[in-house]
Amino acid sequence: MTTAVRRIGARLGMAAWLLAVWVVLWGRVDALIVAGGVVAVVVAYAVSRLPAVPLVTRIRPLRLAEAAAELAWDLLASSVVIGWHALRAPRRVRGAVIEVRARTRSELVLLVVTTSISLRPGTLLVDLDWERSILRIHGMPVRDRREADAMRDGVLRTERRLMRALVTPEDTAEEGQG
Repeated sequence: MTTAVRRIGARLGMAAWLLAVWVVLWGRVDALIVAGGVVAVVVAYAVSRLPAVPLVTRIRPLRLAEAAAELAWDLLASSVVIGWHALRAPRRVRGAVIEVRARTRSELVLLVVTTSISLRPGTLLVDLDWERSILRIHGMPVRDRREADAMRDGVLRTERRLMRALVTPEDTAEEGQG
């Protein structure tokens, strides 16, 4: 299946979803409501960059469980670290904005990675460049370059685990080229 066919299929999936929401909001199905919904969907796509329905070719349950366990551990560990710094010396805690170049080309995996990062105490997604897959993350505590690199490595480790758990066409195509 080519990239263009996948992209069109994903866009049609989102269009069908939007049309279904439109019909549900109107509360009945007739030709005029469906035609109006089609027009609304076309206009919505014309004036904005609506996301496609993300495609996952395979979910690996054990890898997904591993990623979930890692998130749970990170939540616990980062809560303890942030709590310790908040109680010990709240005014001396330093943070930094760290740039991370993501390896994935999948919007779904990138979305899950950024959500995972933002859920963890002490880290927050500040900016995301979708086209270049660059994440800018504010992290704390970060006192020196070594800690900044450790935080970057943690984000890349999370991404790697999620890429192994959620196999997407974009990342499979990348592997085949590289």
